[in-house]
Amino acid sequence: METGIQELDETDIRILRILQENCRLTTKELALKIHLSTTPTFERQKRLERMGFISKYIAVLDAGRLDRGFMVFCNVSMKQINREIASDFAAVVSQWGEVTECYNISGDGDYLLKICVSSMRNYQEFILNKLGAFPYVAHLRSIFVMDTLKLNYGITI
Repeated sequence: METGIQELDETDIRILRILQENCRLTTKELALKIHLSTTPTFERQKRLERMGFISKYIAVLDAGRLDRGFMVFCNVSMKQINREIASDFAAVVSQWGEVTECYNISGDGDYLLKICVSSMRNYQEFILNKLGAFPYVAHLRSIFVMDTLKLNYGITI
């Protein structure tokens, strides 16, 4: 059974908002921000995790400082698609470190990939040796990112 936002009270929503900004807060620090003691704060956070509202805690890395700042969105169209091909593609894409996000889409193409590499040359190598080598790829359309105007990993609630 899926849980929805209607199951959350204002304190739960405040916890989610605060943790989106800084998930490294201790339970004590979080408790001070929401004006509860540490035990109920800890219990609420664990409940939010169990219910699936918090799926994981991550560190957001700076792609440019790690020499992966050349970002490309690649629209992939397949020659044909069925459950087996889609499963194979998902398995292969999950192994490619250059692909940071992959979406199965409708409309123009079958998949949208976010690819982060160090240069145009590395992107070309990725296309020639990995993505272009997948047997059912029919067409690729690359969109090169010139600047990031907004980057928000959180969800507004």
